[in-house]
Amino acid sequence: MKKDTIDLAKRIDELFEAESTPAEATMLIDMVMEGLDQGTIKVVEKTNKGWQTNAWVKKAILLYFRLSPVQKMDEGHFFDKIPLKTLSAAANRIVPYSSVRRGAYIGAKVVIMAPSFVNIGAYIDEGSMVDSLVLVGSCARIGKNVHLGAGTIIGGVLEPPNSTPVIIEDNAFIGGSCGIYEGCIVEANAVIGAGTIITARTPIVDINTGEEFYGRVPENSVVVPGGRPKKYGDREFILQTPLIIKKRDPAVSAKLALEDSLRQFNS
Repeated sequence: MKKDTIDLAKRIDELFEAESTPAEATMLIDMVMEGLDQGTIKVVEKTNKGWQTNAWVKKAILLYFRLSPVQKMDEGHFFDKIPLKTLSAAANRIVPYSSVRRGAYIGAKVVIMAPSFVNIGAYIDEGSMVDSLVLVGSCARIGKNVHLGAGTIIGGVLEPPNSTPVIIEDNAFIGGSCGIYEGCIVEANAVIGAGTIITARTPIVDINTGEEFYGRVPENSVVVPGGRPKKYGDREFILQTPLIIKKRDPAVSAKLALEDSLRQFNS
């Protein structure tokens, strides 16, 4: 991190533990919110050791909630602590009745269909499609050219501050009515079939190798809903077990790409 960011992180850590609120608190928190809005400050960042969670940024968001009063929003008869984000018509296409909170980053050429909701701290990188009835939870990270199918929920997490949010890496395709929760990582180019639910404790089984994964969908994996029997006493049940049925073939990945006409923006 740059020195000014390190200094800001230190001050936020101090504020979070302080018993009283100094006069500069609002200014420091606003600096973090502006950075989140512009994408210069991120809740999670990719390093050579993998994804790193910046706990101090989550602390700033929690402080924002703590210090902000409930007030009437400019958009109508709504009352909240966090205002909606101002977006650029030249850079994004946001269909009416979708909501994006301040402190969420929306990259260029992102399309958000209605009615969807993007919570504070979330990061949606350029070229991604957020289809109808999608929830992108607080602090979730969505990569470039990702498709989030209609009715999908990407879980968010603010507490504890050091917890890792859900991460969907570049070029992943998430089908309709999926649920990705509890800090799971969907790696680059993976395809998640419609109706698949994945949590940190959900076993994901590769049907070709028998290998099991928890909290992570490997790169290029094609995953569909599945189940396997589990005995409890003298009774047998089917437990939800998503299945990796194959690896995504780059030669046919274009079939999963978004239609270009949905991504075109007027200059």
